[in-house]
Amino acid sequence: MERWRGRVALVTGASVGIGAATAVELVRLGMKVVGCARDVGKIQKLAAECQSAGHPGVLVPFKCDLTNEEEILAMFAAIKEQHKGVDVCINNAGLAHPEPLLSGKTSGWKNMMDVNVFGLSICAREAYQSMKERNVDDGHIININSVCGHHVIPHADLHFYTATKFAVTALTEGLRQELRAENTHIRATSISPSLVKTEFPLRLYSNNPDIKASVFSAYKPLEAKDVVNAVIYVLGAPPHVQQATGVRAVMERWRGRVALVTGASAGIGAAVAVELVRLGMKVVGCARDVGKIQKLAAECQSAGHPGVLVPFKCDLTKEEEILAMFAAIKEQHKGVDVCINNAGLSHPEPLLNGRTSSWKNMMDVNVLALSICTREAYQSMKERNVDDGHIININSLCGHSVIPIPDLHFYTATKYAVTALTEGLRQELRAEKSHIRATSISPGLVETEFASRFYKDNPDKAAGAYSAYKPLEAIDVANAVTYVLRAPPHVQIGDVLMKGTEQA
Repeated sequence: MERWRGRVALVTGASVGIGAATAVELVRLGMKVVGCARDVGKIQKLAAECQSAGHPGVLVPFKCDLTNEEEILAMFAAIKEQHKGVDVCINNAGLAHPEPLLSGKTSGWKNMMDVNVFGLSICAREAYQSMKERNVDDGHIININSVCGHHVIPHADLHFYTATKFAVTALTEGLRQELRAENTHIRATSISPSLVKTEFPLRLYSNNPDIKASVFSAYKPLEAKDVVNAVIYVLGAPPHVQQATGVRAVMERWRGRVALVTGASAGIGAAVAVELVRLGMKVVGCARDVGKIQKLAAECQSAGHPGVLVPFKCDLTKEEEILAMFAAIKEQHKGVDVCINNAGLSHPEPLLNGRTSSWKNMMDVNVLALSICTREAYQSMKERNVDDGHIININSLCGHSVIPIPDLHFYTATKYAVTALTEGLRQELRAEKSHIRATSISPGLVETEFASRFYKDNPDKAAGAYSAYKPLEAIDVANAVTYVLRAPPHVQIGDVLMKGTEQA
């Protein structure tokens, strides 16, 4: 976070909850934070606490009603005059009223739109203009969204609020596209938490004491600091990495425990395996070409990493080899605590004239092998009463959007399947009342051997795959894996979408 030290961040809704926690953490990390809210007294108190704690940054309270555009514009003018401008804009302010679609009050709907959509959009626009006029090309706009921005919950009181959060999802993606069209490296990120233990749901049900009293009783919700950790992770990403979604506790609880990484001989798998060994895990790295993993294992040992990399030869298209591998892990290492399904492949076989054999090969590795490894990893955890394990599927942006490239269409279908399998896995784990977590990490283009293998019959295409813009690097995805593993046990990071800042 050193590059943000001394720079200016605006945090809306900074008087309580996520906004307050974010503002204080950024001040602790040395930023100059303008915290705005209608109740500025609470922010003044936070500012005094930051000063007393000796934090290197400063919190500047600013009274602003985000339903009033004139006040927002006046706030940006004051920031320009006093602090030159904004480098980071965190649109955190949001509200909800229990106003169903069939009987809700128009005034409640308008208030939600004014804050959650218009206030956010105006702040994003003004933040961009502030960055542009000062030639700030590494700024960041972060929208605190909600899981409700991706899924309609069957809860009538939340339906209009959910519509505003779906709008935030679209606005964030639209902002990324406009920034890309402007050839800027300013980044836009949406962070979508589910229930967070703040005043937000208590305000929602302020007129219903029974519901209000039970809001946090069904399960342990997120805490504001968990969302703050996601903000810090996003801001800490290298300038070429664009995060779309998203918690930092130490990796100490994983030290000495066993992780399986499939496809560990090269690219993302190799980077993940080495990083986990560096952090003290015992990593079983499997691939058909075990020689490369043996070389990586020797390098890890020479580097003095506290963990160990155990090479294992396995053809994931053969179930009997997968089962033999899990049996060997059980015998030699007791079992698997973390399973990282990284292995994947693609063949340029369009839907209209592709070869069935290639389609089957993609399904065998990308879908069936992933499912078999997941099942066996869960069974390994269950029989040892491991309730804090983690299954991470290395997915792809192709698992969320169909790119108009025929050569990729069948591969894309396998990655859409991975998206569904990860969510299905979460649901089954929840039904089992297990705290084992499941996460999908979906990178865009990553500079690995993937393109050269995909275009092995077309060297020119392979050579040009990474020339249009700076892609992600394997270590960027490995960092996403460790970020997910670091999350406290009560935090479920469902999906991480990431791509190169310049990628369309």
